[in-house]
Amino acid sequence: MTSNQEKKTKDIIDKINYHNDLYYNKDKPEISDAEYDRLIAEFKKIQKNFPSLSDDDNPLMIIGGKSSDEFTKFNHPTRMLSLDNAMTKEDIENFIKKIIRFLSLKDINIPFSIEPKIDGLSVNLVYENGQLTVAATRGDGLNGEIITSNVSTIKEIPQKLKVKSPPKKLEIRGEIFITKKDFLDLNERSKNQFANPRNAAAGSLRQLDVKITASRPLKFIAHGFGIYDEGKKTYYDQMKEFKTWGIPISPYLKVANDIDDLLNNYNYINDKRSEIPYDIDGLVYKVNDTLYQSRLGTVGKTPRWAIAHKFASETAKTSIKKIDIQIGRTGSVTPVARLESINIGGVLVSNATLHNFEEIEKKDIREGDTVVIERAGDVIPHILNVVLDKNKKRSKLFKPPKNCPVCGSSIIIDPDEVVVRCSGTYICEAQIVGRLKHFVSRSALDIEGLGDKQINLFYNKKIIKNYGDIFKLEKNRIQIVNMEGWGELSFKNLVEAINDKRKIELSKFIYSIGIRFIGEKNAQIIAQAFKSTDIFTRFYNNDQDVKKDIFNILENTDGLGPKAIESFKEYSDYKDNRNQILSLIEEVNLVISSLKIVKSPITGKKIIFTGTLNSMSRAEAKSMAEKLGAKVVSSINKSTDILIAGEKSGSKLKKANELGIEIMNEESWRKLSLL
Repeated sequence: MTSNQEKKTKDIIDKINYHNDLYYNKDKPEISDAEYDRLIAEFKKIQKNFPSLSDDDNPLMIIGGKSSDEFTKFNHPTRMLSLDNAMTKEDIENFIKKIIRFLSLKDINIPFSIEPKIDGLSVNLVYENGQLTVAATRGDGLNGEIITSNVSTIKEIPQKLKVKSPPKKLEIRGEIFITKKDFLDLNERSKNQFANPRNAAAGSLRQLDVKITASRPLKFIAHGFGIYDEGKKTYYDQMKEFKTWGIPISPYLKVANDIDDLLNNYNYINDKRSEIPYDIDGLVYKVNDTLYQSRLGTVGKTPRWAIAHKFASETAKTSIKKIDIQIGRTGSVTPVARLESINIGGVLVSNATLHNFEEIEKKDIREGDTVVIERAGDVIPHILNVVLDKNKKRSKLFKPPKNCPVCGSSIIIDPDEVVVRCSGTYICEAQIVGRLKHFVSRSALDIEGLGDKQINLFYNKKIIKNYGDIFKLEKNRIQIVNMEGWGELSFKNLVEAINDKRKIELSKFIYSIGIRFIGEKNAQIIAQAFKSTDIFTRFYNNDQDVKKDIFNILENTDGLGPKAIESFKEYSDYKDNRNQILSLIEEVNLVISSLKIVKSPITGKKIIFTGTLNSMSRAEAKSMAEKLGAKVVSSINKSTDILIAGEKSGSKLKKANELGIEIMNEESWRKLSLL
């Protein structure tokens, strides 16, 4: 991969992680589902061409958001997954072909269940002996937040299952949502104007005061299950049985026997979409046979046996009043269209992202133009195209400014990037404020009660000018408690939330200060170069011997690119940055965590398959090996640990014998894989 390709890949990964954080953690999406899906598709194309990309850097391996410290953490008994998306008939055909190939099936028709994909908040309900014991958010798929008290206020969710002999343990997965009508009613009587039904549902469910949750019109529909040892043979039959137990399921649940049946149902539901009382953004197809589901398993965070067939976004026409620009924390200059307000799907839209100046030029977007915008339940929509009027005189094409409107620094265009940037990295107030917002954000230190609004207020009042000021907020008590909307209790809660974050793991610290090109993975790599917090302090005290040693380590570290190293060096060479970090170190307790190594009989072993396997496809066998921590390789050499030989094994088997590599037949491999 060339440096340009590395940069493009890094930018796409950062964008996906950024928008994941907005959607799952902050309930403030900035792009439409369609735009997000295009980012994912672009990343998958890169991933296909460069399969050596690290799983640790793969945003597709991350599910949902991070659990909040306001709620007790919960480890899901079985992982909650996320679905791949399909947009076309060809996508669905490829999905089915992969299933048939993976299962080594011939001339066998595979039935699928069909149900609408509700745009709500995913939850996991754990029943023990028929009694609801835990309700939790999805979180990152492995760990969520316990919200049992809040969920218990939802009438559709049974506290006790209506079955004589309930299973010892059962996980029910489903979606909590607010109907379109209830959303409009809620916004009419609420002081808080929610952006869309999903945000309203998420905000209602994450209330610390259960009375607030109880007052909101939340609904629930189940769309699957996790741990359950006594299930039916098909997903459809199992969901129908759950309905008799009092668990709400989709009234649109059906079974399709072939792709034509799937597409006919898709078109039917799409036509009826406006009549469905809640927001849906597509249909979910699942292999109906639960045994096949088990064999297919997962790849990364997604099941091989299910896919979401997405609907097209809603569109509307409006006009652009003005084009503004915003400066991000890394200096990125983003144009934003200010629109004549228009209602799309119950949401009043007044802004649209223009992404970059190349997008403006490509689509020839100008102030005063009539444009077609699309929205899929999100806050800021996307402009599809301009509607030209021959009788209307158009304004001049909007060009990038030569100087930053905030700090006056030169605007630069990196030849390796589409992004236009402000060059005043450490003097531009927009970037300084952006980094402060990043520092306290959920993906970084996650300081509850100190969000974008509060950072803007405290920065403008000169209360917070740098990171260290955040931990010295108590000295401004009198000024803050006398501000509108503040008081002794709210100030006390904020100080407690800040003090709870004084202990910071070094990698989290490095990530939180917002250095360009230093995401969470790179921050972890950099942190490993420091053997103690004392060395880290000496590094920022500009100890030249320490700095030389650290950069020597970083330059010889796998997985850390030259741009990340250069960016880290540039940051630490700037005197004001060093002073800020030293001031911050005095206020917090830095810790360095040791790496945890997971051990299993075949973890870390290199395994190669050859010949034909009768009981499973090569893909399924590879999946089994990877689940057990082994690395599946394609070529054999001295470092290979095990060769699994199927029928008609050829040259690889011969070479394994010559090299003295352990050889297993298929039966032995199956026994090993069941350990």
